[in-house]
Amino acid sequence: MLQEFNSKTVGIFGAGFIGENIIKKLAKKGHKIKVATRNPYLKQNLKLLGEMGQIELVKLSIFDREKVSNFLEDVDVCINLVGILYEKGENSFEKVHYKFPELLTKIINEKKNIEQFIHFSSLGVKDNTQSKYIQTKFDAENLIKSQSQKYVILKPSVVFGPDDNFFNTFAKLAKIFPVLPIVGSKVKFQPCYVGDIGDAVTAIIKDSIKQDFYELGGPRQYTLENLIGIMLKEIRRSNMILPMPYGLSKLQAFFLQLAPKPLLTIDQVKILESGDNIITNKYKTFIDLKINPRSVESIIPSYLTVYRPAGQFTK
Repeated sequence: MLQEFNSKTVGIFGAGFIGENIIKKLAKKGHKIKVATRNPYLKQNLKLLGEMGQIELVKLSIFDREKVSNFLEDVDVCINLVGILYEKGENSFEKVHYKFPELLTKIINEKKNIEQFIHFSSLGVKDNTQSKYIQTKFDAENLIKSQSQKYVILKPSVVFGPDDNFFNTFAKLAKIFPVLPIVGSKVKFQPCYVGDIGDAVTAIIKDSIKQDFYELGGPRQYTLENLIGIMLKEIRRSNMILPMPYGLSKLQAFFLQLAPKPLLTIDQVKILESGDNIITNKYKTFIDLKINPRSVESIIPSYLTVYRPAGQFTK
């Protein structure tokens, strides 16, 4: 049931796994939502997350300045979730992670109607790394902070939940391969539940927060090897986990990244090499938004049972 229909108009760039959950949460709070997408026909399901007319899909390219500006004409809050895990064609890290936020910042500064600019970055982002993914994210953070007075930058760790690309990917691999080669097995992560991220965004909009950073991590820290072990226990499988050295992983990634949707790239190996993906305590967290983040163990049983040998009927 809608609580405050059309209380604010929220423009969203990026309607993937995280974006869809945010749309669902915002719709329940009564906000009007505009979603920028390359192909509205493939995103019609998003309209079912709200009342009739509450969610609008707009076809545009994020690199078309005029269309982006027109999209933001009647928007109160802009949310940028656009990001890529690997480079393909014209979609480079520089173009997607830096140039587009730069364009958004300029347009938002020109428009008096926009009250907040919520930009998604990532935990573990820092300067002077070999990873282009990390460096472009870092550069975008600094640019937005220096040029905008309306920003809120969210820095999530690995995000999990139904349809995630983390546990689901490893669970699919576990069904096929008896041995799981893992690069960066000792790197620490602090996974956060996608539903908690949606709650964080709605709280930030409700309280009109500006000029702040939030590190979004769950209640516990795990090594990557720990997380794979928890996943295997949940799907009742006993695959062998094989830690891989970074050098050999880069060689493997050199060939894997040639695939249309690569499982691993050299830049992703460099991300793992750069260090842990956990809260630094330099910025605010879920707790400052009065949100108690949910743990991996409390959520994954709700969607990983399909990977058990006999599905949900496996004991």
